[in-house]
Amino acid sequence: MFNKIGKIFIMERKDIDEDSKNEFSNKVNEQAGRTSLHKIENTQFMTENQKRSWNECGYILVPNFVEEGFCNEMNDAVIDIIKSIVPEDGAFSHAYAGDGHIAIREMKPSPEAKTITDEISKVFRIHSRGLFNEFINNEGLLNILEDIIGPDIDCFLSQFILKNPGAWGQPWHQDSSYFPFDREPQVAAWLATSEATLENGCLVVLPGSHKESLHEHLPDDREGSNYGYTEIKDHDFSKEIPLLLNKGDLLLFHSFLMHKSYDNKSNAKRSAMVYHFAETGTNFGEIDSPTNEWISVRGKGLNA
Repeated sequence: MFNKIGKIFIMERKDIDEDSKNEFSNKVNEQAGRTSLHKIENTQFMTENQKRSWNECGYILVPNFVEEGFCNEMNDAVIDIIKSIVPEDGAFSHAYAGDGHIAIREMKPSPEAKTITDEISKVFRIHSRGLFNEFINNEGLLNILEDIIGPDIDCFLSQFILKNPGAWGQPWHQDSSYFPFDREPQVAAWLATSEATLENGCLVVLPGSHKESLHEHLPDDREGSNYGYTEIKDHDFSKEIPLLLNKGDLLLFHSFLMHKSYDNKSNAKRSAMVYHFAETGTNFGEIDSPTNEWISVRGKGLNA
């Protein structure tokens, strides 16, 4: 499906057929039925309210974690990365790779998009350098992660998410379905680099769903949906909670937590920098995802 041409991967829009979607969801569903018994017992850094929120709801919200200026610098830096690896002309590609990064282009871009940059939805593998690496070494972040994961911490995945005007949200899913690892949980750190509202497509969670097993994920059946999108359909989501975030707020959540996002019905981009962390020594199976890049940020992995 991906044909490598130099540093660019070409995937025509017509290539996203039902067989491809089913093949991907079948791979994801190899994880179905897995459970996580993780519960924080003793803490050194987080507050009792944070501990309670994690154990009962599956997430922790830390308001005003970074300054707005830091978010603005991140937003500018990711646009520079996009411009460096995505050509403004040439055949359509769903994915572009260059300088160690991977950029994903919307399969169904908004009619309001004026340039290819306006059609990019995600940029992966950016946590090894610059501001993006600076963030994963933030002591306040690592302290909370240590209370959840333990003293040995790796960052294995980063993705900057650009929800452009008119872009669809991602359906209900659990991150661990995409992580065929030998232990859990993994922890997502979702930094709002813009305001996240009902109108521009904020994140939505189902509190307490991290206590459930991994559910079956069916292909996203919307015509023109992005490759890799799957959806949980065998669940009641009536108790969903939209999380309205200000620029600089940080959300940490359990990899079994069911979550989705709304469509962007506004005239502005909604952006977020998302990292995923795991315990050092986690076994990822025979073949790791090309979007992953394992970097130790605390503990024994730093001395390996």
